[in-house]
Amino acid sequence: MNKSNYELYLGDTIQVIKNQLNGREIDMIFTSPPYFDLRKNYSGKSDGVVGNVSPDEYADWFLNFTESFLNVLTPNGSFFLNINDKIIDGEVHPVIDELKMKMRKQGWKLVAKPYIWYKKQAMPSKCAYRAIDRYEYVFHFSNTTTPKFYPENCKVPYAKSTIKRFDNPVPTIGSRDGELKYVKKEANEGGSLPHNVVTCAAESNPSILHPAPFTVELADWFVKIGSKVGDMVLDPFCGSGSSGIASLKNGRNFVGIDLMEFNIEFSEKRFEHFLDTGNEYIAKKLLESYGLDVNHYKVKGKHENFK
Repeated sequence: MNKSNYELYLGDTIQVIKNQLNGREIDMIFTSPPYFDLRKNYSGKSDGVVGNVSPDEYADWFLNFTESFLNVLTPNGSFFLNINDKIIDGEVHPVIDELKMKMRKQGWKLVAKPYIWYKKQAMPSKCAYRAIDRYEYVFHFSNTTTPKFYPENCKVPYAKSTIKRFDNPVPTIGSRDGELKYVKKEANEGGSLPHNVVTCAAESNPSILHPAPFTVELADWFVKIGSKVGDMVLDPFCGSGSSGIASLKNGRNFVGIDLMEFNIEFSEKRFEHFLDTGNEYIAKKLLESYGLDVNHYKVKGKHENFK
């Protein structure tokens, strides 16, 4: 495990970036922000319980954050945004399309087609008009059209059948003239380059007390492809700290921000546990010995941040 460091900040993301991170260089941002009207306590209201951001208002609300991200992201840095569609009254709301268009006007470049996070398992559901939802998006934004990108970090071994195919020319249609040609391909050293469908399970470890976390496996893939050892990774809504674990695991430095004190406390103890033991999770039976309230999200009135 490579030596790396982390910082955690409790507070409003925009204010923390302005006051604590001003002048710092952030190489990569990976986050899953509070989603639409399912999430609490990110509207600026003070009661810590109510204050949902409706899909109609979400794009303008989130632009306040993305503006602050632009201020700290290094030239050629990457911002990977995990977000999902919202269905209202049987119709997919255009909030994500609206957000992408407004971010473009703000100065962001959407440099790739969306990555698809395909979930190995899905929550059972039933709908007369839709198939079961098994994926979410991860969008790759940057302040340039040539961001730092390291696909070699995510190569996968070739299957034996694929290696055998390299022995003979394969049919290829020319993109300009449409002519069918047979070309012999060379295998990439070290394995196949990654594609834009990332397959990993949704988080199911019972020791993660956060109601809606993404997995370390997902964060791990994007941390590796969007940064190099020693880079600084920011998660401005760090929740249970999974992006931080992925960063520390791969020798990156990490900055996490969250509005909720419990999330910062949980992430701090999870990081220290990882650095001490190498385990990405604190066993559920050990949580109380770390001073963590295992019933925090089960108590009415404490659902401040369903990230």
